[in-house]
Amino acid sequence: MKNNKDDFRRNVLLAGNTGFMGQSLTEKLQKEGWDVVTLDGDSFNLYNPQIVLYFSGKGYGQDLVQVMQGACQHGAERFLYVTSSSARQEYYENFVLDWSRDNGLQASVVVLPEIFGPGQSASDSVIVRLFSAACKGERFQLQGRDDTAAPVLYLEDAAYGIVMIIQQELKEERIRITSDECLTFMQVVLAMNGFASLPQIDILGQGREFEGSEPGESELAPGNGAEPAGAAAAVASDGYELCIRPKYQALSMLKPAYEWYAGELSGDAAKQAGQEQTKGRHSLEQIKPYLENIGLFVLVVIISILQGNTPVNSATGLDISYMYIIIMGILYGKKQSLPAVLPSMALLTWGILNQHGELASVFYEPENIFHYSTYLFLGVFTGYITDSWKGRLDSLGYRLQHFSRRYNFLQKNYQASIEIKDKLYRQIVNSDDSIGWLYGIIRQLDTVEVEEIFTQAAAVTGRIMGAQNVAVYVMGREQFYMRQKVRLGDKTANLPHSRKTEDNPYIMDMLANHHLFVNHGLQRGLPDLAAPIVYDGRVIAVIEIYGMDFEQWSIYQQNLLSVTARLISMAMGKAYLYEEGIQSRRFVPQTRILQPVEFDKLEKGLRSRAALQDNVRTLMLELDSAGMSYQELDNRLSGAIRQEDAVGLRDGRVFLLLHDVDEAGLQLVKQRLVHRGIEVLESRELV
Repeated sequence: MKNNKDDFRRNVLLAGNTGFMGQSLTEKLQKEGWDVVTLDGDSFNLYNPQIVLYFSGKGYGQDLVQVMQGACQHGAERFLYVTSSSARQEYYENFVLDWSRDNGLQASVVVLPEIFGPGQSASDSVIVRLFSAACKGERFQLQGRDDTAAPVLYLEDAAYGIVMIIQQELKEERIRITSDECLTFMQVVLAMNGFASLPQIDILGQGREFEGSEPGESELAPGNGAEPAGAAAAVASDGYELCIRPKYQALSMLKPAYEWYAGELSGDAAKQAGQEQTKGRHSLEQIKPYLENIGLFVLVVIISILQGNTPVNSATGLDISYMYIIIMGILYGKKQSLPAVLPSMALLTWGILNQHGELASVFYEPENIFHYSTYLFLGVFTGYITDSWKGRLDSLGYRLQHFSRRYNFLQKNYQASIEIKDKLYRQIVNSDDSIGWLYGIIRQLDTVEVEEIFTQAAAVTGRIMGAQNVAVYVMGREQFYMRQKVRLGDKTANLPHSRKTEDNPYIMDMLANHHLFVNHGLQRGLPDLAAPIVYDGRVIAVIEIYGMDFEQWSIYQQNLLSVTARLISMAMGKAYLYEEGIQSRRFVPQTRILQPVEFDKLEKGLRSRAALQDNVRTLMLELDSAGMSYQELDNRLSGAIRQEDAVGLRDGRVFLLLHDVDEAGLQLVKQRLVHRGIEVLESRELV
């Protein structure tokens, strides 16, 4: 079932600094049937990825070792360390390869050429750095020459290159992606001059262009290499080179990429202005309570002046300062109610002085001291009530926020569980061991040719069971003997061509009960699993499997073989009915010599079988039948050839097909034929 499990694990895990390539790569992988997930705390346990892609950045990824350990522990088939020409760090590349060799992880270092596209950081590309300088009107400096060509890929083609590595299952340790389209920096500048205002450019050195290209690369004029998107690969001196024929010509993609960056930079400017405006509003919100406090106190002063230079109304006895303190306390708590107490006391003192004129007498009268105390009491009380109420609201808000985070966490895990459940459901419905899939395979047996059915039955059983060694034996008419019809795999090479059923107890049990045989005792010389092919209540053939892996010894595999055998029985029964119906037309009358059409069908079936069997030899012998009738020839052949051998006509000549015969067997057959007066004119191997 290893092939089945590999089909289930169609997951690619993206880790590291995926950056601007993440979305494009995800879309292309999903289009090829891969499920793409990003790294989080439980990605390996949840998704069990088959491929892990780790994207390096300018700096060392702190989680690199953890990701590699997770890939190793969960049996990931591939680990790809993706880096670019401008961000290469040979030390970390060697570390990845050495660590992988020591821990049994299949790893490759993938080096991208100069790439550009929307979303890329200016520090990761010379072209994008030029875009940024052009948009901002800044000076641009190139550390290299402007006349050296280097391979350049647009974002979409670079992502396509990584998908090609995964799809083609390239296993080399170092893989370098390159492009048919090579550009010089001057070509890029000239192309941009048609749609952008170029900044001042300084060429500072004589180094390589594009900060990562290899020297000596040939220049490719723009517009060349306009072939369909594809890739060619070759073994380079420093590893494997995958050459991409770009679908998106780099020069033609400069303008849309530049327009994207120009729009982003203008958006950043608007965003910065919005942030400054937000900052101004935030500052205004901070000073607003103090402004309101001052404004309300000014209103109290005005009212005090209007009612005779005192905050206490002479008619009602109401102190307007009480309202001032209460309002500020209710609105903002103690932060504004306590500051409102001091100006209220000052205003009351001013009113008392206007009535009595002596400051010393103000503090000698108990009623004045009580009045001041009421200000302080109101400030503390209202502030406490408001702060307590706000504290409870904040506490409820915090709890609500806490519950919201927990709910979001649970909902996220619930959605992940639902996705995994749906995925597993789809795998069960569409997997290699589902009834629908089995039926689709068994339909390959829906043919009327018996010989072809036996061949395909062995191939189909091996495919479904994930087994390499399969043999099919056909029962004789009286069920005393079994003769080998098909064998696949090295471990079936020494099996006998015929067997007595009474010498094999497990075969006798199948004949009696039609039960599946399981070699629980691991007895030498017996199959690991065997299933009868039953037609019309009678065992007509037996399918045997040898050399099973340890993980295949399960009830699941036994049930799978049982279902497969039943479906094969249905298909084989149709062929037997057809064979009985045309028996008179298959052979020359009163003989076992096949008619030309039937002989051609038999030869075709044996050729198909030979393509599946590495250690089986089939020979065709031309027989001299001059002076003999077909009936006489058939009588002479009786006893000279085996039951599984066949004689047929073609172009008026007689041929004998010997299936699965060695050199010793061939010589024995020739001796028997000569003894019966039949000469062999020619013999050749059927391939």
